[in-house]
Amino acid sequence: MNPRRYGSKVAVASAVAVLLLWSSAPAEAAFLAGASAAPQAVGSGTWGAVATLNPAAPYGAGPLNLTFANSGSDASPVYPIVYFNTANTGTLPITQAGYTGAASAPSNVQFTIESCSTTWDEAGNLCTGGTVSQVLTVAGGSSGSAASGTVPASPGAAIRLRARALTAGSIPAGTPYLALAVGVSVDRTQVRAATVTNG
Repeated sequence: MNPRRYGSKVAVASAVAVLLLWSSAPAEAAFLAGASAAPQAVGSGTWGAVATLNPAAPYGAGPLNLTFANSGSDASPVYPIVYFNTANTGTLPITQAGYTGAASAPSNVQFTIESCSTTWDEAGNLCTGGTVSQVLTVAGGSSGSAASGTVPASPGAAIRLRARALTAGSIPAGTPYLALAVGVSVDRTQVRAATVTNG
């Protein structure tokens, strides 16, 4: 046997094996990646929400300052119910938002923000055929916050909320109106992440 000829055959066979192994590695990696169904990172996008009186975009920026004029007397105050929107101002769906309220009112006043599971009958101040849920309460002269799933999930969407001012007794003379500043914020954990599966 010719040792030189045998050695050249071994070298050729080794080179072919290395070439085959190198060329199959990307295909194998692609196959394994295609079989994965793990959650993927959300692509470029923005998230946010705002309290607004605007019925459609552009919704503006918060916080929203609501005023409640007293149509009664100091001894028996009467305040209107105020309706407003919470709008999704981002490009990504959201699952929750943080609501804040700062009340400029006597301490015996309590503000309540509520949602309706159906649609508000604003003329009658009713949640017809639905359930009223509390989103946030704030006592007069203080501030409060709460996380809530009461949000417009889709980008550009809005939901209708109502704010009420409830009093326990009379208010000090010379208090013509009350005020509530409503803020809405969204953080990264309240954004709905996309899940990619191999279909």
